Amino acid sequence: MKESNKFVSPALFLLVALCFFLPFVSFTCQGHKIATISGMELITGTKIEKFQMENYNNQKTNPDIDKERDVSSEPLAIFAFIFALSGIVISLIPKYSKVLSIIAGVLGTLMLLFLRSSIGGELTGDFDFNIIEVSYEWGYYFALLFFIGAAGLNIYWMLSDNKISASIPVDLDNIQISDAVLCPKCGTSNTAGSIFCSKCGHSFTSEGNI
Repeated sequence: MKESNKFVSPALFLLVALCFFLPFVSFTCQGHKIATISGMELITGTKIEKFQMENYNNQKTNPDIDKERDVSSEPLAIFAFIFALSGIVISLIPKYSKVLSIIAGVLGTLMLLFLRSSIGGELTGDFDFNIIEVSYEWGYYFALLFFIGAAGLNIYWMLSDNKISASIPVDLDNIQISDAVLCPKCGTSNTAGSIFCSKCGHSFTSEGNI
């Protein structure tokens, strides 16, 4: 891997972590946006307004009857954020950085994908009505994209390194000659430690070759 590329992987994981401070999920009902939750609010937990369908218009104008619902932290969001932070650190470790970065990227991607079904099933059930639309904001999609990019890039680098290593030629003859003794009389290559030339019988001991 090139020297300039070693900062690309940690930068991608850093971007994932920053995306958690952006809008992740929004809830709408009959065209009215009820709440928008950032990724960090999914991690720490938050409160969102809980409107009842039959009193929606009245509640918009009368804050005294507004209700709030506590939204507990999402474990999948926590794990995804941990994998992002872990990816930043392990990408800077020379040994096994590619393999560990791939694992962090893949697991982070899976956590965000599973988070979709978790949010759609649990948070919408906290409202007093079922006609609600859950949409995912650009912070979520950018985090997912950067996770996939980090994993894919490290897979590419690992395969490229293996291909380069496999393509390096090994000259066994040269390796053997480097340990061999050349006969000064006929030029024949003899194994290291030979006393006489295997071809002409010249003695190496008299010339200090061993």
